[in-house]
Amino acid sequence: MPDISLLTFARWAHVLAGAAWLGEVIVIVFVLVPSALSMQPAARLDFISRVFPRIFRLASVLAFITLVAGAALNYLLTGWQNLQGYFTSPRGVFIAIGGGMGLLLALFHFFVEHRIEPGVKVMAKKVSPQEAARIVKVLTLVPRVGLCVMLVIFVSMMIGARGF
Repeated sequence: MPDISLLTFARWAHVLAGAAWLGEVIVIVFVLVPSALSMQPAARLDFISRVFPRIFRLASVLAFITLVAGAALNYLLTGWQNLQGYFTSPRGVFIAIGGGMGLLLALFHFFVEHRIEPGVKVMAKKVSPQEAARIVKVLTLVPRVGLCVMLVIFVSMMIGARGF
């Protein structure tokens, strides 16, 4: 039996970081992007170049904590040796689906989204209207898709942890 205090700490860190990451994406989709789109182009570029790099960093921290705490939970509960429970019970399958999708989303964030960040940082400098429109389109589409994926992950984990 793992140390209860360590297991409890890992579980709380995983849940809180995951919930904060989901909340951050909700704020991006429903508050920040619509606000940016309602601004004049020059103000929009300034706003995006100031706010979104901080948003990217916060998402990185929350994704990292979620992954590390999730891996710690997995290790504390299974020792990474008895993983058949993930594939032999409906609740285990939901945990495996949520965990796999969470890992893929975090990898997407760390290796694909960070290619967007340098473009956002230099948006305050002169960029062509076409480039600005492309960056705004990416900043509109990526969080919406991420929100849908995160909702599936969150619901899968909730079902896996507590059942229907």
